[in-house]
Amino acid sequence: MENENIDPKTIASFGDEWARFDQSDAPEAELQRYFDLYFRVFPWHQLPANAEGFDMGCGSGRWAKFVAPRVGTLHCIDPSSALDVAKRNLQSLSNIFYHQASTNTAPLAHGSQDFGYSLGVLHHIPDTEAAMKQCVKLLKPNAPFLVYLYYRFDNRPVWFRALWALSDLVRRGIHRLPGGLKHSATDIIAVSIYWPLARLASLLNKPSMPLYAYRNASLYTMRTDSRDRFGTPLEHRFTRRELEAMMQRAGLRNITFSETEPYWCAVGIKS
Repeated sequence: MENENIDPKTIASFGDEWARFDQSDAPEAELQRYFDLYFRVFPWHQLPANAEGFDMGCGSGRWAKFVAPRVGTLHCIDPSSALDVAKRNLQSLSNIFYHQASTNTAPLAHGSQDFGYSLGVLHHIPDTEAAMKQCVKLLKPNAPFLVYLYYRFDNRPVWFRALWALSDLVRRGIHRLPGGLKHSATDIIAVSIYWPLARLASLLNKPSMPLYAYRNASLYTMRTDSRDRFGTPLEHRFTRRELEAMMQRAGLRNITFSETEPYWCAVGIKS
């Protein structure tokens, strides 16, 4: 397990999360909107015809459903039982191959992929930088890699960072709960904290307010993200500078960051 660079408890947690939130009740327009935010810096125009690429940590397949129709072949890779959810959600797409594997064990040849992406995944791996390097090894030269990692609030005031530190103490308690209790606790957080604060932020139109990013989100998405945020055992956070340096050490150049939420989302080109 250690050599695979995975945390078994975190993998089990995500298997449970995507079984409960398989995205079947997520509004299609909302998923499309978030997809556009994540991929706004992705250089689609640089991909070759019938491009072959990978989704590292595909989860329920909510982003793969938008990517697969644009490319020739997509490899959905995930070490958890969420892969079964992805297979069910994406069964209408015939150009997807599924691999229950980690970044270290993905059965793709080095230098074989025209593109890759990993959204909200590598920060849940024990050694994030090592995982990123493994992803980049799969790419051909000049192929793009898109990544989203939790930010360390480097563009936020001190009070915001202090509020997050308090919430992280709550997470450290909730993620240890049994599955049913964990689910209930994160649902309560979504209804009693996410929903009212997001709607207040929307009403006041204050981007500096906590949970402003959820101002137009459905309650289903808030429940999903509350479960993700408070129910996951392992997470790392990075500043923009740290992420850029990590990407460079992984062999990426021409790094471009999205200047809007979610932070931090960036794309680099393999040297």
